[in-house]
Parts: sequence; C-alpha cells; structure tokens
Amino acid sequence: MVFGLFKKKEPVKVTVKGTGETFMCNPDEMLMKAALRAKIDWPLSCKVGSCGSCRATILEGEGHHPSGICDVPSLLKKEEIESGMVIACQWTPTTDITVDVEIGKEGDKRGMI
Repeated sequence: MVFGLFKKKEPVKVTVKGTGETFMCNPDEMLMKAALRAKIDWPLSCKVGSCGSCRATILEGEGHHPSGICDVPSLLKKEEIESGMVIACQWTPTTDITVDVEIGKEGDKRGMI
C-alpha cells in the first residue's frame, strides 16, 4: 500500500507586501476568495476571471491557474506572467506566498471590453 499518494494538503500562509497583512488560504482555494474570507480589501470586480481587476504579483512562493477556468493569456501579457502576475480570483497558491497587490484600490480593468 502506498500512503504518500493521499497526503493531506495543509493551508498556506499569504503575506501581503506593503500592508504586512497575513491570512491563510485553504487547499484548492482561490487566492482572492481566501483574502475576502479574511476581510482583506482586495481589488475586484467580476470574481470570475474575466476582467482582470484582481490581478496581483506573486513575489515569493508557487501556485497555479487551474486549466480551463480563466483565459489568462487574454488578461495578462507574456511579460506580466513571466514577472509573476496572476489573476487572483482564479489562482491557487500551493506554497506559502508573498503577494504584491494594491489593497483598497479599485482593480485594474485592462481586460474589460
């Protein structure tokens, strides 16, 4: 029997650069959802990955955009993705992270038509 395949995932710690706020993000929980649950004033608009308002830059740590959920290429330029920018309402951290986001500001709506 192989026990390692069913390792329980643990919540990860998120630290917001600038404000120093921290919160926990549960396994498979989207970054923005965890921030809102922790009462962090995250920039947002649509909450479904179509506007880009919740974009943030991951400075440390890892995660992923679940495939097929949001159209990241149309919301983020190649250079932004390479610099660590993510769509927070559709991105899940898999390790402790440090994120740069403008807390309390209206989100960037470059993706909106």
